[in-house]
Amino acid sequence: MLRLLSALLFALGPGSPPTATLLAVQDTSGSAQDVALAGDLAFVADGNAGLRIFDVSQPEAPREIGAFDTPGFAWRVAVQGDHAFVADGSAGLRILDVSQPEHPLSLAVVATSDFSVGVSVSGTRVLVANRLSGVQRLDVSDPSAPVSLGVTRTGGAALAVASADGVAWVADGNRGLRSLDLSHPSRLVTLGSLDTPGSATALALAGSLALLADRLGGLRLIDVSNPAQPRALGAFVPERVFALGVSAGGHHAFVAARDAGVLIVDITSPQAPRLALAVDTPGEAWDVERRGDLVFVADGSAGLRILRVTGLD
Repeated sequence: MLRLLSALLFALGPGSPPTATLLAVQDTSGSAQDVALAGDLAFVADGNAGLRIFDVSQPEAPREIGAFDTPGFAWRVAVQGDHAFVADGSAGLRILDVSQPEHPLSLAVVATSDFSVGVSVSGTRVLVANRLSGVQRLDVSDPSAPVSLGVTRTGGAALAVASADGVAWVADGNRGLRSLDLSHPSRLVTLGSLDTPGSATALALAGSLALLADRLGGLRLIDVSNPAQPRALGAFVPERVFALGVSAGGHHAFVAARDAGVLIVDITSPQAPRLALAVDTPGEAWDVERRGDLVFVADGSAGLRILRVTGLD
């Protein structure tokens, strides 16, 4: 049942403070862990219930149009073109054809030596975060026949991965942030690393800035202009709050903060980030994605929530 969200507003200086309005709630049969947007569709990694696909062309009235119940625990999903890549825990990585989202079709499964908990895709390359096994790189030129290009241990627990400009960035658990060189065809070589006080769980890239969700270490802002020497800039560390997911949007970071809901942080000054808006949610916010003035929240047991946030850049 819908209920009003409570929001704590913090003034950003002159002008009206931002506000959040709940547009819709879509129950999922599992536990919403991650959300990825592609066109008018939202793809939700739904834990034990696998992948759920929603039409969000009318954000006030989302409709579930397709689903694929994976055998493992769907932690994260990445989408590119007609394909979805699901990090499915002990069941490895599953590749789905979603050209007909009403009827997703399994194309391939890649076995991994540890739990697959994170995934990113760029062109014909997929990176899979496999916890203590590190990061696996795949060639998916033919998505029905993926080819492993090697596995690299990261020293920590690889929980999430993103790439840009020939560099992979890994949220490496208790080892913080790690960068890997993607230029070698058969192996990933460590370029640099930066330890953090918490446990790096998720990350987002915004130009030369990395936003790191560091669990009890809060939101960490890191200069990644030199991949060999990532440099800490600032942090937003609310007391007793778990930062589990993060996305970037303009001058703001959107943090999924488990029981604390969604935190929107002004990062205009990366050395001094500050809270712009806190929005409570009834579930456990694991991930958040922004599109324009819409914010999509993977809210664990409370499913998918869609908010409209006004008053931001």
